Amino acid sequence: MAYEFRFPDVGEGITEGELLSWKVKEGDQVAQDQTLAEMETDKAVVEMPSPRPGRVLKLHAAEGDIVNVGDVLVTIEEAAAPVAVAPGVARPAPAQAAAPARAATPPPVAVGAAPSAASPAKPEPEPYTGSVVGRLEEAPEEEEEARLPRQVAPTSEEPDLLAMPSIRALARELGVDLRGLRGTGPGGRIIKQDVEDTAQSLAYGAAVPAAPAPAPPSPPPGRAAEGPSRAAPRGEGEAELVPVFGGVIEHDGHGPVERVLFRGVRRSMARRMAEAVAKQAQVTIMDEADVTIIKRIREKERTVAAERGVRLTYLAFVVKACTASLKRFPRLNAVLEESGEEFLLKRYYNIGIAIDTRSGLMVPNIKDADRKSIFQIAEEIIDLVNRAEERQIDLQGFRGGTFSITNYGAIGGLFATPVINYPEVAILGMGRVREMPAVREGKIVTRLTLPLALTFDHRLVDGAEATRFLNLVVGYLEDPDLLLLEGA
Repeated sequence: MAYEFRFPDVGEGITEGELLSWKVKEGDQVAQDQTLAEMETDKAVVEMPSPRPGRVLKLHAAEGDIVNVGDVLVTIEEAAAPVAVAPGVARPAPAQAAAPARAATPPPVAVGAAPSAASPAKPEPEPYTGSVVGRLEEAPEEEEEARLPRQVAPTSEEPDLLAMPSIRALARELGVDLRGLRGTGPGGRIIKQDVEDTAQSLAYGAAVPAAPAPAPPSPPPGRAAEGPSRAAPRGEGEAELVPVFGGVIEHDGHGPVERVLFRGVRRSMARRMAEAVAKQAQVTIMDEADVTIIKRIREKERTVAAERGVRLTYLAFVVKACTASLKRFPRLNAVLEESGEEFLLKRYYNIGIAIDTRSGLMVPNIKDADRKSIFQIAEEIIDLVNRAEERQIDLQGFRGGTFSITNYGAIGGLFATPVINYPEVAILGMGRVREMPAVREGKIVTRLTLPLALTFDHRLVDGAEATRFLNLVVGYLEDPDLLLLEGA
C-alpha cells in the first residue's frame, strides 16, 4: 500500500521549509525512522525521518524547492514488516553525505558537518533581526582562542583535504581547485568562506587553476534550465566572470550582474526583520558605561577562569546585569499579543545571544540566566559560539527567548540601532570598549567606556521606563558589587 508522507507541522508558527537535500532516491528501500531528507525552516535545519518502512516510490520535490506544511514530500510503498536498509543503499556517513544538488541558480550552501542518519537534527540558526552583530570577543585573536578545534574526517574522494562534501560541491561549481588551498576553519578545515574568497579573487583577474570544468547540473523537476542564453555576453578580450555566490552571470543593460536565489538563513532573517519593523514601534536610546572595574575583575580572575576553561568577557557581565535589571523592569521581558489587548509577562529569563557565523546570524539563548553565575554564563556563551559555528544547536536552543543582546562592538562599531528579535520587546546592543577621557574628582583621567544602545517596542514600554532600565544596567556594570549585594 502506498503511503504519502507530508511535510509535518513542526510548530513555532512555521508554515514552510526549503528542501536542502534528499538522503534517499526513488527505488531505495528505507527503514522506519531512516532520514529521508533535510529541511530548512525559519528556526532550524531538521531531518525528516521515514514514518514507515518500505520502498521509495516517488520524491515530490526537488532540492532547493520551498515546501509548504501539508505538502506531500515522498510516497512510500509500505513493507509488510520492518525492513533494514537494502545492501548497497547504505546510510550516508557524515563525510559521505551527498551535498544538495544545485540548479544553474543554486541556493547558498550552508556550512557545517553533514549529519548522519543516527545523529540528532542539526538545526539551522534562528535568524537574527538586528542589522550588524559582532562575534563573541572584543578582539579577533581572542575570539579564535575561544573556539575548540574539531578534526573533520577526510573523505575517500580526496583524503588529504579537510573539506565537507557540500564545500567540495561548491568548489566544483565555482571552479576552485581545493588542492593547495589553505583552510581557515577549525583544524585547518576548508570552509565556505575560503572557497568564496578564492572564487572572488579569480573573478577579479587571478588566473584560474587548471582543473576539469564541472558539467553543468541538470535542472530539478519543475524548474526551467538556466541555459547559456542567460549567461552574460563577453566582449572581445573580456575574461569570463566566475559567480561569487554560485549564481548566474547576466547583463542588466549597464554591465554584468549575478542573479542569486535568496534562500536559507538570510531569506528567513529578511522576512523576520520586515515583520519586526512592521509590527512594532521601535525606538532606540543610547548611553555609555564605565567598565574599568570590570576590566580589573577580568584581569584579577583570569587564572581562575582559565582553570575552568573559560574567559571572562564583558558580554558575560552584561548578560548578568540585564537579567537583574529585567526583574526590576519586567515589561521589557514581556511579549505583546498581536491583538494589542494583552501582553504576556514572562517570569523566566532566557537571554538571547546574537552570534555571527559563516552560515548567518543566529540567536540561541541562555536558559534561566538569572540562576547562573557570571562564570557559568561565560562558559555557556563559549559553548553556544562553538556549537553555532558547527550548526549543532538543536531547535530547543532557539526557543523561549525573552530578551536579546548583540555585540557588534566586537567588529568595531560604537553605536547602532539594533532591530528587536520579534516577538520580544527589547534588545541591547554593545559597542566597542575603548579608553575615553573622564573627569573624576576634578581631574581628567582615562576610563574604559562601553557604548550601549537599547531598542524597545514603544507600544508596551515608554521612554522613561526604558531609560530607567538602561540606567540600572549601566549602574550594575559600573559597580558590579551591586550584583553580589542584591543577590542578582
